[in-house]
Amino acid sequence: MNTIDIACFEVNVHGRLLSGNRRFCRMFGFEPSELQWHYVTDLYRYVSDWEKFRRDTQTASFTMRMKNRRGRSFDCCIVREIYQDQDGEVIFRNTIHKIGEGRMPVTSTVPLSVVFIAKCSDCGAQIRVASAPETRFRMLCNQCAVKAFPEAFYRKSAQV
Repeated sequence: MNTIDIACFEVNVHGRLLSGNRRFCRMFGFEPSELQWHYVTDLYRYVSDWEKFRRDTQTASFTMRMKNRRGRSFDCCIVREIYQDQDGEVIFRNTIHKIGEGRMPVTSTVPLSVVFIAKCSDCGAQIRVASAPETRFRMLCNQCAVKAFPEAFYRKSAQV
């Protein structure tokens, strides 16, 4: 299928629109240059749908009521991917299409796995962590932990 027909956009966890392709801009009545001045809550017919979308990390596909800039609302299917950018910020990358306008090219409803990455506070290397709040903690990679706390690190590995 032609990717020009697929509306795509990215939004952060706070709801700020980060980017959108031409199809997305036409669908909602925006100019590409003004996207970053808007929040995704401007697009949802019901703001509670955004809260549901943001909090549910298990579902990959949502059916929501959206509205364009003129206030006309329509049902949409949103398929999202959750990822982390280089600064550790969680980003939702979405494809969206109006229901009734043909088939959605991506129909995956498999639960998504999310990988959270923090930076080592000593050397700056990337470290996998279990949750988003842990990315804000001061973390050390294994090599820096061995240097800083050799007695704790070797005792832990000896117990295994």
